[in-house]
Amino acid sequence: MKIISSKSQIILAKIGIPTYKSRDKLGQNSSDKIILHKRDKILALLQFPLQSYTKQEQNLFISIMNTMTSQKPLIEEFSKTFNSNKRNELSSIIQKASIQTRGVISFGIPIDIKSAFIQAPSLALILDNPALKKPLWEKIQKTFIK
Repeated sequence: MKIISSKSQIILAKIGIPTYKSRDKLGQNSSDKIILHKRDKILALLQFPLQSYTKQEQNLFISIMNTMTSQKPLIEEFSKTFNSNKRNELSSIIQKASIQTRGVISFGIPIDIKSAFIQAPSLALILDNPALKKPLWEKIQKTFIK
């Protein structure tokens, strides 16, 4: 950080350029948002709302979810904010949201829950590396389709 003279500070202040700006408490605001996308009785965890993804990612997501749901599923999408410093807060949000579901699939969001759960790579990663589809499909068959 450079220190400027008092004269320069006065001139900058007179023309409306601040020389000092207070910052928010760094590291204090550690809240994150998670998107809960429910189709029939499967809960999917996304980093962003489905509409924010590219068309290819949306199509991939829909085709993956169609393997576990009906052709015309009931769709709900909502977001929840949680404190990322509290270890169990995200898990409890997911547990509450997944009460009447058959299971949870998380796309790129690492979580730790005990019920029927699949940790999938992010949609972009699956598109970049199509070899990831086969292990994901095997997990889906084992966990949800049986």
